Order: sequence, then C-alpha cells, then structure tokens
Amino acid sequence: MTEGFDYDDIRGSVEKHLGEDNVGWVQIVTECFENIKLHCDKVEKSFPPVGQIKQKYGSLRIHLDGVREDPFIQSILREAVQKADRSCERCGNASAIQCIGYRYANLCCWHAHEAAAERMADFPTVSLNTQVRSEALQCRSCGYFGQISWGVSGHRCPACVSKGW
Repeated sequence: MTEGFDYDDIRGSVEKHLGEDNVGWVQIVTECFENIKLHCDKVEKSFPPVGQIKQKYGSLRIHLDGVREDPFIQSILREAVQKADRSCERCGNASAIQCIGYRYANLCCWHAHEAAAERMADFPTVSLNTQVRSEALQCRSCGYFGQISWGVSGHRCPACVSKGW
C-alpha cells in the first residue's frame, strides 16, 4: 500500500481523493491506475506512489510522489487527464469547464444546472458562466457552455429544453 493510495483497492482510494459523487472521473482514474498496476506487475517494478488526485479549475490533476521516468506510465496519466477534460466529473457524459459562482467544474449541462442550484441556495447572486466565451456554444437561457440544441427549441442546452425554459 502506497501512503494514502491502496493498489489493492484502487477504486476506493480514488474515491477518497475525488469523492464518491464524482463517478465520471472516478471511473476514468480507476481505469488509469488499473493499467498502471498491470504495467508495473508486467515489468516487475514497484507501484508509483500517489501524491494527490484532485480537480483544479475544472481539470483533473494527478500528482505522483517522486519523479517517474517511465514513459508508459506518463502516457497513461496523460490519456486519463485528456479524457477527463472532455467528461463530466459526476457522470462521465460529454462536458466542458463551467464557472459557477467563481468555482470551476467540468460538468455536463444536467450537473451544471444541479451545481448552480446548490450554489444559489448559499449565494443567491451566483450565476452560470457570466462571461461569454462563444455565442455559438452558450445557452441563451442559463449560460451553460457546451452542448447546445439548435433549431425549433432555440439556442439552449438540453437541460433548459427539457425544463421548457
């Protein structure tokens, strides 16, 4: 067992770092470390010690303690981070980084609405993505940045369309 990270219970260790609610990213990181474990077993190397796994500014960060010069491990970590950059933290659906009341998170439209509602309960002036990044990809009802429904429904995210906004 590496300090704070148990390679015999990878999913449990990842959940401790990212939280049980972030199922989308937990799955990605669990697969990443299962591949690292298989690689280390195959080449008979010790498992790399995990320093930290976290979300920062809407991006996944994986820090290993000490420098590991194994290019295969570095490529596995890079792939996991790239996959997470396009995946909702909570469910794994396609997503983009959202700014919800000065807090950044990588969320799909459904979870962005949920997170905004949670933040608005504590901070009534909170809004979703107040700075326009791209008119073409921003919901005109709520401000969500990412997947947009075009056509008769207007220029809105799927969550706003389903709610009739």
